[in-house]
Amino acid sequence: MSRNQQSIWHDPRQPEDFLSATPARLELVPERVPDVELCTAETLRRNQEELQWYRRLYENIPSVYFSLDTTGIILSVNQFGANCLGYAPEQLINQSVFNLFEQSDHQRLADAFMGLLKALPPTEVINWEFRLNCPASKILWVKVVARLLPAGEGNLLVESNPSEKYLRKNPVILMVCEDITAHKQAEDALRESEQRFQAMANTAPVMLWMAGCDGLFTFFNQSWLKFTGSSTEQQQGWGWLEEVHPQEQNLYQETYDTAFNARAKFEIEYRLQRHDGEYRWILDSGVPRFTPNGKFAGYIGCCIDITERKLAEVALKHSQEAVQAQLEEMENLNRLKDEFLSTVSHELRTPLTNMKMAIQMLGIALNREQRFFLEMEKPQAERSKAARYFQILDNECDREINLISNFLDLQRLDTGAKPLVLERVQVQEWLERVVELFRARNRNSCEQKLRLSVTPNLPSLACDPFSLERILIELLTNACKFSPPDAEITVSAQLRANHIQFQVINSGVEIPSSELPHIFDKFYRIPSNDPWKQGGTGLGLALVQKLTRYLGGTIEVESGSNRTCFAIQLPLSREG
Repeated sequence: MSRNQQSIWHDPRQPEDFLSATPARLELVPERVPDVELCTAETLRRNQEELQWYRRLYENIPSVYFSLDTTGIILSVNQFGANCLGYAPEQLINQSVFNLFEQSDHQRLADAFMGLLKALPPTEVINWEFRLNCPASKILWVKVVARLLPAGEGNLLVESNPSEKYLRKNPVILMVCEDITAHKQAEDALRESEQRFQAMANTAPVMLWMAGCDGLFTFFNQSWLKFTGSSTEQQQGWGWLEEVHPQEQNLYQETYDTAFNARAKFEIEYRLQRHDGEYRWILDSGVPRFTPNGKFAGYIGCCIDITERKLAEVALKHSQEAVQAQLEEMENLNRLKDEFLSTVSHELRTPLTNMKMAIQMLGIALNREQRFFLEMEKPQAERSKAARYFQILDNECDREINLISNFLDLQRLDTGAKPLVLERVQVQEWLERVVELFRARNRNSCEQKLRLSVTPNLPSLACDPFSLERILIELLTNACKFSPPDAEITVSAQLRANHIQFQVINSGVEIPSSELPHIFDKFYRIPSNDPWKQGGTGLGLALVQKLTRYLGGTIEVESGSNRTCFAIQLPLSREG
């Protein structure tokens, strides 16, 4: 019966004017007493109050209550139910209940009624779910519970009218409708969400899977099924594990079980057999799922084919091993080279040292006999042949000694074997001493004018003075070698920000611009028309550049307008 339809419970023992102000309606009356005359007025009053109480309960109970005949005609509906459906009770009485339901559900409802009428003995039927078609109602779905009331049961009567005879002789269907709209909408939303997930999962370019709270695998997307060439039924549960390489099956099972028991995320790599029989490396990441109330719901996982990455890793590993082997081989070669150079330098230096000593002793012997040193002081064109040959022998011996020394020093700088010894240098005093030492050593070979220019009050410089001295001596030697006689060579020092800049400038000579990029190359020699001035090791400027970098500085060269300048910048202080 409808919640909104009113009903009248009629007791035939009442006087004819009982509820005379109320329209004729269906009423439930208590069982007859054997003798109506025995009922007192008090008993009738209590019965009336009880009946009114039950009627109020019936009218306002929060469900839709119908009584129907066997054809579905509404005989009564409660007031609350009628209101929920958007009708007054009078609008529903004697109307077909089928009009309240969607057309597509009429046949199912009729079949349900037929099953109810045929059931022996009469039984209650539950969990019928139907869609309503009531424009003014917010109820869209109801669950129907119905029971057949056989003819004559329960003293269900109405006031004298044609229906009373029907009710006494014919069965009645009692039907209760419960609002399940919210539940059905939630189901629809969940179903739509699942459909949306499956549509998205099946179009994803990666392999996806899902497992339930029991740990068994329940879903595989199309990418997975296409990869394995198997059906969902074959993969469900643990069937898919047969596709995993036998060597990784136990590893996967242990990893999964550990993560499952801890409800934790996991990640594992294993080989999975493709539909063509090839095993491919897979990166499988599983994440636990939880319901909105925090209950564990299983796992969802994503699998990516990483075979190419694994092959690249293997290739990279092999390449690294090959490179490591090459590095070790190079280290061995370098060690052998160092050992060779050390041996060679010793073997070469020993005879050269002996030769140098013999040359000096020869000079002393000749000087005693022929006053040879006076002959050596003459200009080269006026010297005797013996003096010229002696000079060539002495120069070439020095050249070979310098070649070996420079080469070994370059090797030590390349390997970092040369220790850095820092000292505080007073630039002006130190530079004056170096220039004077150079003059003394080269008074016979350096015919140019040496000029020193130092900015007053320069701060002290932290550097390795022996390396810096070697740099300046090498630059001065080159300047003397390639400058014409009587030219001027200037050595300067000045402050540039946090650096001291040293310059060695010689005039009367230029280096071609095409040669400047190679000036610091090993075994490079500055071009000259004088074959004597091309003599040298070809390692001097290369060593100068290495030593400058070793001191933490930079070196640059400029040449033009009959002038060449080497500029070195060194930091005032250096850490380490």
